[in-house]
Amino acid sequence: MNWIKHIDWPAWIGTLILIIAFREGAVWSMTQLNHPELGNLVGLLSLLAVLFLWRRFGKIPLRLIDTNNKIMKESAFAFLPISAGALMMLVHMGHKIPVFLVVLCVSTLIPLWIYAKMAKRWL
Repeated sequence: MNWIKHIDWPAWIGTLILIIAFREGAVWSMTQLNHPELGNLVGLLSLLAVLFLWRRFGKIPLRLIDTNNKIMKESAFAFLPISAGALMMLVHMGHKIPVFLVVLCVSTLIPLWIYAKMAKRWL
């Protein structure tokens, strides 16, 4: 129970509110424009733009950076069920696996790599 005392609760709550507010605001605004499917992407890009501007004209608080790093590290476990489902799908795909892997690399790995490079350089 000692680890609970070392958690920066205001930073965690503030970071989660920041992430949720940007996402929900973007989903709402994209729904008003009849494109709710773009909500998550617009939310991510707008949060990245705000953080970029914040970093350019000021300093992002270390508490926010530490909390974000912890959230990103711990959220990796959320992808385990998705990975198991993808593995089961791969088994049933047969000869379509190479095309699927190309699409997966282009649509997932390359954007994540670019995002990591941008975050490392600008944030």
